[in-house]
Amino acid sequence: MRNPMLPDECELLDPLPAPSARALFSGTFEGRRVRWSAWIEALGTPDPGAPEPAYLEVGDSHDGLRTLHIGLPVAVIDGPTLFKTVIMVRQYKALRRGRQPFARTLAPSPAQP
Repeated sequence: MRNPMLPDECELLDPLPAPSARALFSGTFEGRRVRWSAWIEALGTPDPGAPEPAYLEVGDSHDGLRTLHIGLPVAVIDGPTLFKTVIMVRQYKALRRGRQPFARTLAPSPAQP
């Protein structure tokens, strides 16, 4: 399904907003072009001071798609969050196979006094 909030070649497989979403999008991994089959999960907003539970997990490649699981410290996956996630994956230089913590939050920053 097409969502105007997402990059043109990003194919959203589930309606948003939702607790999790699946999407297909292009990127680069290990110096090669890939088509990601991503499952993005909302882990909830962490308590202030708690360790951030965010993660990226790069899996195997099947039928021309590389699996990618992402857990984000947000309450729900919506269009803007998915857009930021696609950009993050495309720009993340330390992406490697397996599960890895991801310390950057996509949640809004608390208001400054």
